[in-house]
Amino acid sequence: MQNEVIKKIYKYTTIIILLLPVNTFLYAQTVILYGNKASEIEHNAADDLKNDILKAYPEESVLISGENYKLKASDKNIIIIGTKQTSRKIAELYSKKQNLLFSTELEPETFILQSQSSGNNTIPKKFYIIGADNRGLYYGVYEFSAKILHIDPYEYWTGKKPQPRKKFVLPEMSFREKPPVFAKRGYFDNDDDMLANWKGRKLIVEFDIWKEMINSLMRLRYNYIDIHDLLGRAEFWQWDYYKKMTEYHTDLDLVNKVIDYAHSKGMMVQIPMYLGWEFHHMDLDKICLTKYYDHWMEVYKYYLTKTPLAKADIYLQRPRHPYYDMSYRCKEETDAGIKSGPLMTKMFKGLLNLIEKYNPHAVLVCDLWREGRTMWRNGDFVPDHKIQMLWADYYGGDFREWPDDLKRYKFGIYVHAGIWLNQVMQDPLVYQISAAVKEAVSRNMTNNMFVNGQDFKHFILNLELCARVAWDPLGFKPANFYKEWTSRYFGEKASPFVIKSLILLHQAHKATGGFRAIMGASVKILENLEKPEQKFKFHLKNIAETEGLSRLALELAEETLPLVPEKSRMVYDDQIVFPVTIYNMNIRFLKDVTLYAQYLKNGIHNTQAYSLYAQNMKNSLLILRKMLDKGSKWKKWDGWTKCENFRVFTPPPKIEYLDDIIEKYGK
Repeated sequence: MQNEVIKKIYKYTTIIILLLPVNTFLYAQTVILYGNKASEIEHNAADDLKNDILKAYPEESVLISGENYKLKASDKNIIIIGTKQTSRKIAELYSKKQNLLFSTELEPETFILQSQSSGNNTIPKKFYIIGADNRGLYYGVYEFSAKILHIDPYEYWTGKKPQPRKKFVLPEMSFREKPPVFAKRGYFDNDDDMLANWKGRKLIVEFDIWKEMINSLMRLRYNYIDIHDLLGRAEFWQWDYYKKMTEYHTDLDLVNKVIDYAHSKGMMVQIPMYLGWEFHHMDLDKICLTKYYDHWMEVYKYYLTKTPLAKADIYLQRPRHPYYDMSYRCKEETDAGIKSGPLMTKMFKGLLNLIEKYNPHAVLVCDLWREGRTMWRNGDFVPDHKIQMLWADYYGGDFREWPDDLKRYKFGIYVHAGIWLNQVMQDPLVYQISAAVKEAVSRNMTNNMFVNGQDFKHFILNLELCARVAWDPLGFKPANFYKEWTSRYFGEKASPFVIKSLILLHQAHKATGGFRAIMGASVKILENLEKPEQKFKFHLKNIAETEGLSRLALELAEETLPLVPEKSRMVYDDQIVFPVTIYNMNIRFLKDVTLYAQYLKNGIHNTQAYSLYAQNMKNSLLILRKMLDKGSKWKKWDGWTKCENFRVFTPPPKIEYLDDIIEKYGK
């Protein structure tokens, strides 16, 4: 009987508990409060902050709630996040002008980090993360995460996680961020073959990887992304190299998801308005603007009304060929003496009119890449002043020349942190890019900094450099950045030696160029063996210089390994040792190919000597291909550098191709 009574009491007590509000039994040590008018982006920022706290303090209890939440005795830390417009509690700080940080309005994208000012022993402790706007709030949350929680912006790419700690205590802090110098700071997803071929479908970066890129870029304070390759560039569906790889089709559902995810983080999206995207494109035989201007406009209108591209915040166009990265060509117009500049002026105006009609909140940006500069200087190309301009470098901050007159346009710069000439690995460009950006500042070209990131993972040093220097160019110190970056990932003991290795690697690039340039030279030599007038792009002196510098960089990287903490050795191999290893092997292959070709060119045939030159060349290629197919020691990235994943320009030759050459000329 007694047991039955106990069972009934237990049953009804359970029912009562289930019917009570959830908050009744929540135990929270840390409470994150958002404003009652918080946007979806602010809610997402609160979620990210909670997740970051739990990464650093796995045992912490964290609750997210609106600002009307009633504090409990168990609440030890209160973090209030939001903007003046969305949070009543934050608006009160401004009305009271609690300190000098609140004496003036926050500039766009900036934030305040402010601890409660009523004393160190206040329980619960309060901390404010205040944004000027959605993006400013997110940057404030991420600054808190970086400085207080030690969350790495590249966690997915570096494996660096915060050391788990026990007791979360809010810091004493009073900080107001100054505004960025470059208003727009964008990442260009371009020539991303290795990233796109690494896993999942060929030629497509899958959504989980897009999320990781966007997460990292937001933490670095990029404020827009350009999803170029995701739209299906023309070579993917037209060139035999790619058609043999896969039958490519643009995944518009994925495009839509990526745009929405970027927007959910407060990030803008840029769409390049080329007319050769796989999912919908103009007819390739209708290039001539004098005849087919209306056809161009029809395709633009389709993008702006029938596709996810209509949700973009920025549109980019170049005064170039509508499909390919080459100059605009129409023989009929050239023969008739019609200049391209005025035609491009009219095309840009038509595109601008469509954007203003169908997406009036967006802006149009013109990238003066290559011949666009000539049109600009000559005065042939005179776009509407509503169109914002970009001045492009050739690579890594090498602008070579600057515009003499900005002609009252808003100007920014296009910088290559990576380029297809060096797509397989980084060239560290800390001093070069920072100097170029400061030059742009002196010329008042700070509206935009558009950064080409290629395969992302290879270029994380240069990408962070670009983000930092775009925010505060004059305060950026290259040597300090090098020390901070290398110490963060490889430890303070290893840092000075890693910096020397990276600088040596850059010096090696200066003599013969990047990985692709070196491989391209080898392939060119092999293709032209029968031409007695063949000229070698690089002399053996240049090759020897590059080989020597890269060998020194490699030896230094390998000798530094014992100084790198055990937990950092996989990323050290992936980011430092492996890239210089394959670079050095690539230049050795070029040396052996050059020696082989010169031997043939001399016309003296000795079977033993020929076999030696041929075997050296083949051995170098065998070793290089094996290295690339194996990849770095970090197994997470297995398959990343496989030869089959290379961009069309230029994968290493196949061994069979070399065997045929050796047999042919060995007879």
